[in-house]
Amino acid sequence: MTFRSLRLAMLLAGTVLAMPAQADDLADGFNNPPQSARPRVWWHWLNGNVTKDGIDKDLDWLARIGIGGVQNFDANLQTPQIVKERLVYMTDGWKDAFRHAVQTADAKGLEFAIAASPGWSETGGPWVKPQDAMKKLVWSEVEVEGGQRVKGALPAPSNVTGAFQSAKFSDPLAGDAEIPDQPRAYGEARVLAYPIAAAPLPTPRILDANGQPIAGAAALGDSDLETVAQMAKGDAAHPGTLILDYGKPVTVRSASLFVPHARPPFGDPAYRPTIEAETAQGWQPLGRFSLTEVASTTSFAPVTAQRFRLVLSPNDAAKSPGLGDGAPGAVMIDVFGRPASPTLGIGDLRLSAEARIDQFEAKAGYAIASDYNRLSMGPADAPAIDPARVIDLTDRLRPDGTLDWTAPKGTRWRIVRMGWSLTGKTNHPATPEATGLEVDKYDAAAVRRYLETYLAMYRDAVGADWIGRKGISALLTDSIEVGASNWTPRMVEEFKARRGYDPVPFLPTLTGAVVGSPACSDAFLHDYRQTLADLLADAHYGTVARVAHENGLTVYGEALENGRPVLGDDLAMRSHTDVPMAAMWTFNRGSAPRPTLIGDMKGAASVAHIYGQNIVSAESMTSAFAPWAFAPADLKRVIDLEFVSGVNRPIVHTSVHQPVDDKVPGLSLMIFGQYFNRHESWANMAKPWVDYMARTGFLLQQGRDHADIAYFYGEDAPITALFEHGVPADLPSDYAYDFVNAEILATKASVQDGDLIAGKARYKALYLGGSSKVMTLATLQRIAALVEAGATLIGTAPERAPGLQDDPAAFRALVAKLWSGKPVGKGKVIASADIDAALAGTGIGADFRVTGSGDAGAYRFLHRALPDGDLYYVTNGKAQAEHVEARFRVTGRQPEIWRAIDGSAAPLSYRTEGSDTVVPLDVGPEDAFFILFRKPAQAPSRTIAPVAVKPVATLSQPWTVRFQPGRGAPAEIAMPTLTALDKSSDPGVRYFSGEATYASSFTLPKGAKAGAPLWLDLGSVGDVAEVRVNGQVAGTSWFAPYRLNVGKLVKPGRNAIEVKVANLWVNRLIGDQQPGADKITFTAAPTYRPNAPLRPSGLIGPVTLSAEQ
Repeated sequence: MTFRSLRLAMLLAGTVLAMPAQADDLADGFNNPPQSARPRVWWHWLNGNVTKDGIDKDLDWLARIGIGGVQNFDANLQTPQIVKERLVYMTDGWKDAFRHAVQTADAKGLEFAIAASPGWSETGGPWVKPQDAMKKLVWSEVEVEGGQRVKGALPAPSNVTGAFQSAKFSDPLAGDAEIPDQPRAYGEARVLAYPIAAAPLPTPRILDANGQPIAGAAALGDSDLETVAQMAKGDAAHPGTLILDYGKPVTVRSASLFVPHARPPFGDPAYRPTIEAETAQGWQPLGRFSLTEVASTTSFAPVTAQRFRLVLSPNDAAKSPGLGDGAPGAVMIDVFGRPASPTLGIGDLRLSAEARIDQFEAKAGYAIASDYNRLSMGPADAPAIDPARVIDLTDRLRPDGTLDWTAPKGTRWRIVRMGWSLTGKTNHPATPEATGLEVDKYDAAAVRRYLETYLAMYRDAVGADWIGRKGISALLTDSIEVGASNWTPRMVEEFKARRGYDPVPFLPTLTGAVVGSPACSDAFLHDYRQTLADLLADAHYGTVARVAHENGLTVYGEALENGRPVLGDDLAMRSHTDVPMAAMWTFNRGSAPRPTLIGDMKGAASVAHIYGQNIVSAESMTSAFAPWAFAPADLKRVIDLEFVSGVNRPIVHTSVHQPVDDKVPGLSLMIFGQYFNRHESWANMAKPWVDYMARTGFLLQQGRDHADIAYFYGEDAPITALFEHGVPADLPSDYAYDFVNAEILATKASVQDGDLIAGKARYKALYLGGSSKVMTLATLQRIAALVEAGATLIGTAPERAPGLQDDPAAFRALVAKLWSGKPVGKGKVIASADIDAALAGTGIGADFRVTGSGDAGAYRFLHRALPDGDLYYVTNGKAQAEHVEARFRVTGRQPEIWRAIDGSAAPLSYRTEGSDTVVPLDVGPEDAFFILFRKPAQAPSRTIAPVAVKPVATLSQPWTVRFQPGRGAPAEIAMPTLTALDKSSDPGVRYFSGEATYASSFTLPKGAKAGAPLWLDLGSVGDVAEVRVNGQVAGTSWFAPYRLNVGKLVKPGRNAIEVKVANLWVNRLIGDQQPGADKITFTAAPTYRPNAPLRPSGLIGPVTLSAEQ
């Protein structure tokens, strides 16, 4: 029997059995998933393009296809106005439309959520007062001789709104909503004095590569980072160069550089410049500058030279994950690009005789590093300030900024006046009318003021009875994109309370000064960053949840999504949510998903498993540069990856509100998809696709997640950063796992019968991965206590502790005890980085394995424990079919296969081997299915003979094809033989997009009986097909094999068949780019090039019938 017929037999068997006949809540929910299991959509209202008519039609369509709710964003991303009158955010007209939307959604049983701010990130708006906005530390310095009296005004730190010192705010994502005249605010922080030894360097001459003075060189050393000197970029063979000539030998220990706008959104800097010194051996590199939004400092061993140079070396660091490959032939515009220029503006370049903290700007939180443990400490023996000699002069500073103080004799002193000013970050991408400052994420009172004001506006819009118990029932925080900030007015008090010591003597490190030693400075800055991360979780996300709950709202919450956009722990940020969320973007066949998103999904699922929320959502199937390029068959492998990663309530990104019907396919979120709305070409056939997601989500919400490994990922890098450049190699393949952080170990973990209990979850072992080579003493002590109580620990020993208060001797002693090779209390430590082998060595077999596959690694699984058995969800990531054997760590129960694509269920052959049930499976390309173990097994093995099927006819009669009007095609054509529409010589047919209805007939063939199973196989379809036989709906097919059972619809003799096929908008969009085309489509952004490849479209066939033998 061929594989194709085997696969058909398997489908036949499932359909014959259908769902269990007895009362079964699980089967009932699978057949008809409840609202709680149904996917939601993001519903973007763009730039005031809103109408009540469009609202009614949007919500009617969403309810009709089985969507469970909408999450509303009021945003703008260069969206043109297509309505007569914009409904501006929170004006009377907008409120009236919004109230109508909420009440209409409620009447249709749709959950209604609102984003936590206009735009999508994060919590900000015009009502945020400057003193409540995001802040960074700024400072000014003045030097005095010992014994000198200082009486008068200290230089004021810059109050410029921006990311660092005097650099001005700029946000490409804000678009035309960027505030032209940024508000400013300033507050005092501390005034400190400390002794200094090194004298300032003389002012160098600044020369180009040819030794000629450059214009505007004074800008490189002034106090204004916005004034720039232009240097030639050069090329790969001759990179741009600036020479600093001091006229005599000088000794230099550090250098700093600022390049405005060096890092674009969603991209990387073009350069990673090098500072070099001219020595007797020629030019020698001293250090590299990692360019960010702020300055960058490099520290090195002292070098004496007369001439130094800056070289624009190319950026050879690991690249940030991009937005994806896009669709073939799509227009790839650089939305946030800056004009090309042969020169590069340098805002600041200065060398110093003083030792500085290497990359202090990132270490102090002005910018973000992906992995702080990898940052250089700089020379370990660099001169440092004695923290005991740091003098706090804050109380001596008068309100007018003057100081009266006499410096102690014996050395020169530096007085540092520290204050705060605004980062300027605004909520984006919102309309100009709804754009304002982002609230201070470290100030719980400011966050509360922000959100109470925000919710009051919505309460005013819809009425008090329409927020909370009904109407607006949920609040959503999207992934945070607010950038770095490193100060809040209560920072010193919060630090003392959380870290247990006074930070004030070490605050000069925030300006780059080395205090204590380079090691001590790095340790303090670790503690400082940890305090910021704690505050982000508690003061921001904790407060958002508290205020939302006080107002009766459920909280959906994303965290970091991509890499490390802010200082924060992604589990801690989501621990306050009711529905933890992640994000998943599309990826082309043949390429891999963005690794950081895999980590993001596992992180969200881990939070739900441990904290007990159960529901896990994701911003689902987001895309870039792929306009209207997706049919359900393209998206299935993406959503299946979400499901097997733990997501069980997808939220489609996005369903943009369509206010009018005469502009199609209509508005989009600029370059970002999905394009899942009522103007999508296959919108009327979307319900089976939505039902597939709902059935899958329903089963994955049942019982509790079962995982054997608690993977501790360390205390520095969040999960998304650990996954940024690839999936960690030490993840288990044979066992399921959850991520745990230090807070979970400290507050949620215990040991019971040798198992590690973490909140609602239970594990067989704790594994040390991620950044856990560096571990605080407190966390190591907590892990030791768990091992003493009976836990199994797998992993290699940590190497050092990062905190200033960590006792190195105690740390080394505890490491030696744990990794001695001897039992530790009731537990044990297995020194291994191979989780699978280590756990197997304890006698715990693999939870799931596949044998007989050409690529077993392409299979993923998720295991949930049910009240009456076990459920496994299995996916095949390959585009190839194969026969495999799957081994499950379950015995005593009979396996069944449940398929969400058609709601079928069927018993499976199996045999028992030890503690495993072995199940032979015929797996299709990009397949996904459930294996359930619920019914007691009557025997140790069982063989179920497949039903034999055979082809009985090929439909060879001519077809007529009717085309959806208004799409450029003729009303009807004759098609003697099925041919792809995109191959037609008629441009109206070749570039057609929409619904094409094929009509023909066939005679019931011999070997087929009316009423008996008869399979209609459509062959190749582009892209979704609805079939009618003799006027009755047989169903909709959206994924290969495009096959439906029409046995109950046929009759002896002649039978009429009608196949309505919807292809994608792609071909019409390409057609509209042809020279002289009569344009039919309207889009808000460029789509495809004229020479883009057309998508195979229509009913391509061959169309065949198959029946049981």
